[in-house]
Amino acid sequence: MKKGYLLVYTLLLFGLVGCTNISKEKAKQLIIEEYSNELGEATIISTEEKNDDYYIKWENKKDKSRGISKVLSDGKIEIIESEIE
Repeated sequence: MKKGYLLVYTLLLFGLVGCTNISKEKAKQLIIEEYSNELGEATIISTEEKNDDYYIKWENKKDKSRGISKVLSDGKIEIIESEIE
């Protein structure tokens, strides 16, 4: 009986941990929220998916910033390249 509970718990744990992929639209929304500010809203220029992560090129014309960021499958954002004029 204990083996059955252990098996169910293990499968449930793997199911919850393994299903952390986010959608392309959610990744874009995270970037817009991260790089928008009181000076202007960030816009998405391009999106590329690699190994369950999204590489998103963005710009904020009002504050003259742009860059490329990686959105990991768990929703964390890593800056790949960033520039402010």
